[in-house]
Amino acid sequence: MRVEIDREAVVDGRPVGLVMLKTFYDTAGYVYYIAVAKDHRRRKVAARLLRHSLEYFSELGMREVYASIEGGNAESEGLFRSRGFVRTSYREVSGKYGNLRALDLYRRMLVVPGETLLCRLLDFT
Repeated sequence: MRVEIDREAVVDGRPVGLVMLKTFYDTAGYVYYIAVAKDHRRRKVAARLLRHSLEYFSELGMREVYASIEGGNAESEGLFRSRGFVRTSYREVSGKYGNLRALDLYRRMLVVPGETLLCRLLDFT
């Protein structure tokens, strides 16, 4: 997957976190990857990276943002849920985009069996 933008979190001149983002169809953003160095976890680094990502997608005019997480990763799911993401399904995505485009989204997002797809609608108010 070609990532369109990546941003890093820096503390004391040292990178401690990274987020990688992608857009699809001029309507959907995708948080492909968030990582934080072990010694900086639980310090809200990932939350800040996600907040900035949502602001970025909102500025681009995206209607919704997706993220996929490994099954059983309660910490990641908690992070995304705290920012308004909810679980979604292929059926819901195909209801919005149609079957072929939904298949293409899943393929381009690299969602694999065992992962959970999350979605958040962006509010423009």
